[in-house]
Amino acid sequence: MFFPSLFKFYTHDDFYFLKIANTHSISGFLNFFNLVKDTEGIGVYRPLTLRVYYFLGSNLFNFNPIPLRIISFITFFAIIFLVGKLAKLLTGNAKIGVLSSFLYAVSVTHFGQLYYIGAFQELFLTMLFLASVIFFVKYEIDTKAKHSSRNLILSFLFFILTLMSKETGVVLPVIFVLTHFYLKITRQAKVSIKKLMFFLLPYAATLIIYLTLHFFSFGLIKGDSYVWDFSIKRAVNTAVWYFLWSLNLPEMLIDFIGPGIHLNPNLLKYWSKDIVPIFVLFVIQTSLAVYAFFKSKILKNTHVILFSISWFLVTLSPIVFLPLHKFTYYLTLPLIGVVFLLSYMFLNIKSKTSILFCIVWLSVSAVSLRLTVETNWITRGVDTSKRVYTYFEENRLALASKNIVFVDTPEDETLPWSPTETLKTVLSGNNFFEVFYPDLSSRVSYSGKGDIEIKSRKFLGY
Repeated sequence: MFFPSLFKFYTHDDFYFLKIANTHSISGFLNFFNLVKDTEGIGVYRPLTLRVYYFLGSNLFNFNPIPLRIISFITFFAIIFLVGKLAKLLTGNAKIGVLSSFLYAVSVTHFGQLYYIGAFQELFLTMLFLASVIFFVKYEIDTKAKHSSRNLILSFLFFILTLMSKETGVVLPVIFVLTHFYLKITRQAKVSIKKLMFFLLPYAATLIIYLTLHFFSFGLIKGDSYVWDFSIKRAVNTAVWYFLWSLNLPEMLIDFIGPGIHLNPNLLKYWSKDIVPIFVLFVIQTSLAVYAFFKSKILKNTHVILFSISWFLVTLSPIVFLPLHKFTYYLTLPLIGVVFLLSYMFLNIKSKTSILFCIVWLSVSAVSLRLTVETNWITRGVDTSKRVYTYFEENRLALASKNIVFVDTPEDETLPWSPTETLKTVLSGNNFFEVFYPDLSSRVSYSGKGDIEIKSRKFLGY
């Protein structure tokens, strides 16, 4: 499903992070981990996923994106395995583990993580997060002194690495508490509440230090779409969209469905060949899920429902108050709660229904993925930046020592957007040129006059 992404180029913020991660000194590398000073003013502390990862791309792989994408796929495969491992540990049922892994693996929500190199942070965070939870579960169910100390150390180590990957890691102790009560209800936990609180003390101390340093050194993340809105109504709306996306509806629907479930007619006018099958399959998928919900009598196992919903909401909480910054790749971690609940339901009814659900789930995802690849800003961005890269490679000698400006043309005035502004966003301003053509960077602009004027539209594919 996602194999074509392996050969895609960089886009958008990739160029900025390639630039700031391109260091040739040990001190520069060690500065990636500086929690006291935001050396580049990026507003986030993600040394592993935004600095070391791109350092590999710039210094080890010579800006070739394929090795970075291979790392993303390897991490993704590890997550698939860990999802199944965690589900099996929680339920004692290997089949639930396998089904959880399958539903998770083929979800269309992974489009962003695998097509956009910049979303690697979501993958790496999730892998480390799951590893920490798994060792915590092992600590809870196996109190042998030798195993207990090892599991404690490993769980805490992965927690530290999670915080170095993305700020979302701060919710991990809350997940520990939820998991503890789930294990208590299922009579698997052998650790008392008192001992759990003692276990969480190092996590609490680490979080206090981390949050204090982060707040004073990095502050809150900022950007055009990073507008915090703590309205409960907006937060609920955002959470509902993430839930619908977790059931394999395409991300682009948010641009065509307004308040009161008002459907923009352009959706069916231009994309009916994909949208109609998606809606039909989604209705079938939802009907099977409702059938399984009542047939499996899961209402008798409310702890599974509460754990799954809580996992989804808690791991979604760091971004639920950013209504203008909604992307499906943020579901990498929350999706686990959804697939766990679905797997538990369908493994408690007839296998034929489960198989049918898997087929429909895969079908909805595949059609949604096809539509997403065709319409999403990520695929458009990687294709656009690749065209620019190819053009400058082929014309490098002719462009040498010239002042270059990207321009709109008279026919572009009919468009509701400026091709030049779009190109500027895709190339992250001049960061693209600072990475690949540092000798040209100071002589490339998106306005004014130049020795050579290049039509921006030629790179956008329309």
